[in-house]
Amino acid sequence: MSDFKICANEDGTGVVTLKSPNTDTDRTIFLPDADTTLGVTAAQSAVLDHLSYDATNLKIVADRAIETTLNSLFLGEQHKMSSGSENIFFTNLSSDINFFPMWGGLKDQSIVANQGASGFIPPSGRVYSDMFSLPLGGQPDPITSTGYSGDNYFGINITGLGITTVAAEEVPASIRLEYRIVISGKQVYMQPLPRNAARSSAAAHIYAGDTIEWFFDHPVDVRAGTTLNASIHKVRISDDVDLGIFQVRQGDTVDPNTGLFRYQATVHNRLFEDKDIELISPYLKYQAMDFSVDATGVSIVLKDLSLSAGAQVLVPHPINTLEAVASGTKIQIKVKDGSKVICEALPVNAVSVNGVFVNAILNSAVAELNNLFTNAVSFANQGNPVLNVLLSSNYLTIILEDLTSFSVDITALGVDTNRHVTSGAVVGTDLILTMNDGINPVTVDVSNMISGSGLNASNDAWYISYGTNADQAVGTGTNDSTINQQLPFYFGQPVTKGSEFKWNFQSNGGANLILGIWDGAEVAIAYNGGSITASNWGTMFLYASGFTAGSNTTMTTTNSGAKYVVPTGDACGIRFDNAGHLVLVHYTGGNEVEIARTTIALAVTSFKMQMHTWANGVLPNGIINNVDYIWDIVHDFAGTEGGILNGILDHTVLKSALSISPNEKLMFMLDEVGQGDFFGTNYTAAATGVSTAEEQLNNEFVYENNEALSFVFGGTGDWNVNTNATYHFDNGAGVIGYRKGGANTIQGMFSLRYLSDNSIELWSEDQDELVATAKSNGNGSPIHLFFGVRGNRAYYSIPVITKQALTQGSQPLVHYVPTVANQTVSVAEGGVLNFSIVSSSNIVNQFVEVDAPSWMFMNQATGVLSGTAPAYAGTAADTIVVNCKAGNAIGGTVSFTVTVTVTQVVYTNSNSLAFNGSSTFLQGNPVNMNALERATNGDGNAWTISMWVKPTSSTGNQTLMVYGAGNDYNGGAITLKQSGGTSIVLNYGTVYNSIILVCGNALTASTWQHVMVTFDGGTTGSVASSASDYYSRFSVYVDGVLQSPIGVATGGGYDGALSGANPSDNIYRIGRASNVHNNYTDATINQVGIWSSDQSANVATIYNSGATQDLSQLAAAPAHYYEIDTSITSITDLSGSADLVGYNFTGSNLVSDTP
Repeated sequence: MSDFKICANEDGTGVVTLKSPNTDTDRTIFLPDADTTLGVTAAQSAVLDHLSYDATNLKIVADRAIETTLNSLFLGEQHKMSSGSENIFFTNLSSDINFFPMWGGLKDQSIVANQGASGFIPPSGRVYSDMFSLPLGGQPDPITSTGYSGDNYFGINITGLGITTVAAEEVPASIRLEYRIVISGKQVYMQPLPRNAARSSAAAHIYAGDTIEWFFDHPVDVRAGTTLNASIHKVRISDDVDLGIFQVRQGDTVDPNTGLFRYQATVHNRLFEDKDIELISPYLKYQAMDFSVDATGVSIVLKDLSLSAGAQVLVPHPINTLEAVASGTKIQIKVKDGSKVICEALPVNAVSVNGVFVNAILNSAVAELNNLFTNAVSFANQGNPVLNVLLSSNYLTIILEDLTSFSVDITALGVDTNRHVTSGAVVGTDLILTMNDGINPVTVDVSNMISGSGLNASNDAWYISYGTNADQAVGTGTNDSTINQQLPFYFGQPVTKGSEFKWNFQSNGGANLILGIWDGAEVAIAYNGGSITASNWGTMFLYASGFTAGSNTTMTTTNSGAKYVVPTGDACGIRFDNAGHLVLVHYTGGNEVEIARTTIALAVTSFKMQMHTWANGVLPNGIINNVDYIWDIVHDFAGTEGGILNGILDHTVLKSALSISPNEKLMFMLDEVGQGDFFGTNYTAAATGVSTAEEQLNNEFVYENNEALSFVFGGTGDWNVNTNATYHFDNGAGVIGYRKGGANTIQGMFSLRYLSDNSIELWSEDQDELVATAKSNGNGSPIHLFFGVRGNRAYYSIPVITKQALTQGSQPLVHYVPTVANQTVSVAEGGVLNFSIVSSSNIVNQFVEVDAPSWMFMNQATGVLSGTAPAYAGTAADTIVVNCKAGNAIGGTVSFTVTVTVTQVVYTNSNSLAFNGSSTFLQGNPVNMNALERATNGDGNAWTISMWVKPTSSTGNQTLMVYGAGNDYNGGAITLKQSGGTSIVLNYGTVYNSIILVCGNALTASTWQHVMVTFDGGTTGSVASSASDYYSRFSVYVDGVLQSPIGVATGGGYDGALSGANPSDNIYRIGRASNVHNNYTDATINQVGIWSSDQSANVATIYNSGATQDLSQLAAAPAHYYEIDTSITSITDLSGSADLVGYNFTGSNLVSDTP
């Protein structure tokens, strides 16, 4: 400055004038009067009196409470604390994540009632559902304008996340928009609209017609039962003056609660629920999970397989503390008999057990998981599941996958009607059965069962062979960088003679693959080091752009020069045959092609398969297979056999893959008529070209064309026939043998027994008697059964063989015989019999009925007696006594009767379903609900819906029934709702085009009422002026009285099709809306009927003066008919096939309160 002067002015206040040297211009400052502190008002001075600066600690100190705005407390540019109405949110401004606290609390302690336990609120956490969007007011009407302000009632806990609306006025950048929520006169939430910024589609300057999608920078939580006022205000930025309510487009749909139009908006929400801290799982929202039993067998381990090996375990849970339940189309994992949910909604295709995906069918997957969670030890989950069950005469045989079996003579029985098995467990080699009396468990020693394959490894997976991590699971499906420095790998289950390592071939993108037996240094080696060196392999099958000869292997078939190329995905196997050779096989087109085999046979009887592949090569998905490979071909007459799966040709001789040693027996079934085939214990002739090969067996006998077993040929034979056997015969002409019954009588099960003194015997297992003894003993070495055919044979004609120990103990064991008492069941005439036989003691493997009438069928595996009952006769013929048998493989069989009484139909109505308003509903397959369909507008397809309803006083929208498009923005649907507590609302069509009928004051809370809606099949839309005609197509009756609804034809009505033909896009539900609207009912519902015709003329008959009745007996019976019986999981369609499945009901939802 070049000059400075102070002077007084006419008002008596001071003036300071500064002169600029550059412009020679004065700058003037007017000073306040003497009574005013410079720049500070009296109110501001009062604030400063309560604030001080602590220079030492760098803090501003206040001695009064400070009140801020609803979005105000910022910690620099990193954190913000805001009000969310019923919550407080802490926003990380860097990550834009809204965090919220866990809450506990004390109620007002000045109130006596709050001074005890009820005054303490335990710590809880808030759990949110997935986001959904809910349209309010229909669609925006482009020629309307209304203020964005109004009351909204919420009957559920809901969280507001944002809105979408359409502007009806211009708003310049100088005016901001504020979204405000007021509850009980108090503003609890405010958000300014971002412009040209994240979370908002709004431009700096807003024009009429702009769609504004606005996501709040933190949520707002509103508790159930709250009425709030939501509004958008215009505020001038320069001086914060409120300019009034922001104008938006009006919706084109009447609000059913008020009967008026309202502003249109789509609100974006989540639902919330407060749960005790203990009930909140950190894995609640997981979308994939693996479950397994730990090595001790006492814990269920939850794993995230997407994590790296060694870090996949999330948490263990004790056995029998978890349960899986179906939740819609997904699986929920929860604490057994508790409220805590571990995983809320796992997709079925993302759930695995020990790395293997569960069954793709929801109910099967749930059962599979629950079996795991209870650690129900079985043949299957110990790696040797039951393959088949055979009943031959009185002999029941369980065949396991490794072809061992367990058999019993089921004629000797013991019965105890007072005890039955409640659970079982395997401890060591004992099967311990817990009985219902809780006194003494029954223990079965199973240590004497013989394993056909000798498998004892715990897992069918790949492991690291050598080095620091030896015996650790590889844990990945490809040879990636985490493990490719630690080859070779080995397969956990051994390959034994008579078994096969089988896998689906993968070309690995050209990467080398070696399968075989390692013979190098026992150290971990890199994929590009010695693991590919041939000299390190004692035996190897090598694939390098095709299988080729390797260490100790010779090619027997090639298809590409000196190599054999296998298409990706084809099945391959490496068999360990009984001569000790490994044979590489390609399964193609139903045939088996031998690719290569070992040059020198192995000297061992079992080994662990080892492998190498190049970096990122695919590890074979191997299994040990004993099922398909149960016979070796030792004579192939024409050299053309391609394995046995496609049958065998004339003069072929097979050798059993199973062998027996002393004190064991081979069991085989003669369950077809005889075809002159030969059996024996050895074959030593040439491997091909022998036209009588089947006749050149040691210890030979024949299953003749007349079903006799013959032992003497040309006056000589290899067997001494037991002349004391029940069915021994000698025709005096040199034919000596054994046959039960006459020609065409199936002979049943026999066994070849190898005794401790090396003698060999043939027994009838059915008759439990010796048939013949071989003249030459064995030498203690294993023996096999040989089978030679005279004629071509299909695969199913090759005998099924198993083996057992002769020392498995005295059988049957009467302590384990099934106990099945005589039982009775009644079935109404024309009704479906579905009766499960109840066994009160021990396991039953097979049920048989002896003399059931033709309309009745027994499922031999499940013991369910089923069929459709005949008409009631009123005579003794209405009582049928069915003689039955039940048996198991340990204890034998028991006879019992089931007395079935056909009764006359007497209608009863004793149960209803009480819906909870938040999660319970019934759902059926819309494909099977064809009564409500229409193909075209006015096609004449009429319908009627009838139901008994007892509503509550809840005022929210509650869906009673919906059918049609799952998303009614895109397709037509029929929706019947209770609204505002007393109104019935019918929607027919889409959100944009529909007929809406509102029947006000039609319902009375807590009172049973009959609701019936009819449609005459006429036109329902396309011409707005014909709306009254469209309304007349429908009639709504309550307790038989025709209602007078208010009608709305949105978009001129609905003229489209309405169908449930595609179940992926359509729904049929009772008690819940579509997933788009997702509201539920809390009414109690009884008897539902749906007709494929207009039943207006029969409303009095259907209402029946307020008495429920059997609708199927009406002259015009419904096409679909439901009575609430005793099930909360399934409601049968008594007239059609659209059965309903119940979701989230418990026993308390089934109530005896009925009309």
